[in-house]
Amino acid sequence: MKKNYFLPEKTRLLLGEEKFKSYQKGLIFPYLFLGTLMICMAIVEMLKILQTPTFIAIYITLCIIPIIMFIVNNKKNTGRYWFWVKDI
Repeated sequence: MKKNYFLPEKTRLLLGEEKFKSYQKGLIFPYLFLGTLMICMAIVEMLKILQTPTFIAIYITLCIIPIIMFIVNNKKNTGRYWFWVKDI
């Protein structure tokens, strides 16, 4: 669909058109995982089956997974972990 709502223009400039498409494809699973996690944790919160400290610990632990996936995607497509380290 060639949409880039959540990606800054700097990303497109750094990567070029071919790598940008690969970068976008690499973001599908982390965004999907993060959205599914939020929906599931909202259901768990409404059902009140976990105590608050346990709920927060599980939520933080599971949120680390998509963050790592974002970092790995950056490293794979740009050769560095963060975009904001060097300016263009």
